[in-house]
Amino acid sequence: MKRKLSILSILFSVISVFAQSGLMGGTDGIHQMNAYTLGQWQFVAGTGGNVSVDPWALSRNGVYYTNGEERKLQDFKLSATGNFFIGVGIMENVDIGVGIPINYDRSYADGYLEATSNIRAGDLDLWMKVKAPFLGDSDVVNLAAQFDLYMPTGAKRIGLRPRHAWHLRNEGYTQPYTANEVVPQATGIVTVDLTKINVPLRWNTNIGFVYANEGTNTLTYGTGLDAPLTEWFIPFFEFSGEFRVEKTKYPRDLIEDPMTFTPGLRLKLPYNVDLAGGFDISMRSLRNLSRSKSKELKNSSSYELMYMDDRDSLRTYGYVPAPTIAFTGLLTWHFGVPPKAPEPCPVTIPKIDTVVVHKTDTVKVEVVKVDTIVQVQVVLDHDGDGVVDSLDKCPNTPQGQSVGSDGCPLDFDKDGVPDELDKCPNTKEGVTVDSIGCPLDADKDGVPDVTDKCPNTPQGIMVDSTGCPPDSDKDGVPDYLDKCPNTLPGIKVNKHGCPINKKEDLDNLKKGINFETGSAKLTKASHKTLNDIVALLKKITAAKLEIQGHTDNVGSPEKNKVLSQDRAQAVVDYMVDNGIASDRLRAAGYGQDKPIADNKTKKGRAQNRRVELVPFYDNNGEEDE
Repeated sequence: MKRKLSILSILFSVISVFAQSGLMGGTDGIHQMNAYTLGQWQFVAGTGGNVSVDPWALSRNGVYYTNGEERKLQDFKLSATGNFFIGVGIMENVDIGVGIPINYDRSYADGYLEATSNIRAGDLDLWMKVKAPFLGDSDVVNLAAQFDLYMPTGAKRIGLRPRHAWHLRNEGYTQPYTANEVVPQATGIVTVDLTKINVPLRWNTNIGFVYANEGTNTLTYGTGLDAPLTEWFIPFFEFSGEFRVEKTKYPRDLIEDPMTFTPGLRLKLPYNVDLAGGFDISMRSLRNLSRSKSKELKNSSSYELMYMDDRDSLRTYGYVPAPTIAFTGLLTWHFGVPPKAPEPCPVTIPKIDTVVVHKTDTVKVEVVKVDTIVQVQVVLDHDGDGVVDSLDKCPNTPQGQSVGSDGCPLDFDKDGVPDELDKCPNTKEGVTVDSIGCPLDADKDGVPDVTDKCPNTPQGIMVDSTGCPPDSDKDGVPDYLDKCPNTLPGIKVNKHGCPINKKEDLDNLKKGINFETGSAKLTKASHKTLNDIVALLKKITAAKLEIQGHTDNVGSPEKNKVLSQDRAQAVVDYMVDNGIASDRLRAAGYGQDKPIADNKTKKGRAQNRRVELVPFYDNNGEEDE
């Protein structure tokens, strides 16, 4: 027993500094979200969390089955949740960050340690926070929005309770530590900071929505009141929770979802370190102040969750949103690139021979030290680019443009377009460019004229890297004009890409392939057509054909699939029997999956009952040898 208590004490000490899932290092309280951002290239990193100090009801009469035998979890358990996090301000008003939750559940059952005694990872939280750009840190009211994306990285293992309300599944098994899918969340945040008007109170509130496709759509909310009595000593009181807004098989009840209030204290220590602690008190505990076990289990059957573990044992337990009482703690460290200090102003006018004044007609000089001799020389710079007129080769440069030592706008690739306007700043020397500095592309196909081998391609036609439209069957007619895109190699074609000799036209020959009704038996009339195809394949020895069978939607999809495959195979067998090597042919039955006409009409169904003859190629896109 002493050994167990020692282990629990160590776990309590370690886990009590983890951050609660969802907490990402804000500057107020523990669970609060405020509308302030870190500032560009400022960082926050930390860890913290909560551990149950009243865990007696965490499984709500949990049971599992081994070889059909029911086993029960004992009452005493330990449950903790935490995460490590880091955030960075990528802009003055935009922060991004990531947090990885860590979970620990400990339980005994019938005298031996359960699998829940291991540390389990939760779903990775990627987040971005955007502060309203029209409000400054000095304003009393500030607004922000936060966007979270929970990635399904959590462990699929048995646990005492699901860590979020959106983990609950209406069908199938609920995973305690993961939603088992990508889950987005959007949150709006409001901060009212009365310390800006010398009142030691700051109020934060937030409300968000979590969309779970397989789980349960959930409303998240929270509010907190902070009292900065000094710069480093800040008591606070928070209220936060989650509420399942989607109707499922589980009853909806605000108090039956996570809902806690947290009194606590935050200390701002030296070296930009914050330390906070408090107690999470579940609103659910108010329904059972007498701590009656029968009262706790009264409605557990209405919230029965199921989980199938990796030993094929079915686990069932009642939905427990949060511990009745939990200790929560937080440790954060703020760091980053220090802001650039302004250059100090000189106390006196320096002892120099000449002061050069740009673009000035009237010069006033105050001599601070009487022993300083100052000579004033006025030098004109009409365009204000920092290069005096006598050296400026471009004296009318628009204000604000970066210039070289000759006063002309910088042009790195020497294409005649200044870098500030150049959308293609690395153009090769000698290439003709347009007004934005990009190589000319007359036909707008994305391939510059200098490398475009087909410079007059009609707009909107897809091209390859040389600027030419693809020609899949290599007959000299591009695909967008080719009315017979499956012509075999070497066949003479007309301007539409169709074989001049009808007996060499696969699209024409396929029309003569027919079968007896509802059967894969070829009609006798089909033999002449098949003989023409065999003769064509013997003539063009490099050709390979895929025989595709298709049906209409009459009958079951499964039978249509089999029938189309059998018909395609019957054509292949006929050709093999007549001297075509089997490795030049393959059969593919698509059933009713690829209609070319409307199956609602008799004419459309007739068109869908067909055989297609399609050349196939090797991995390089060339026809097999």
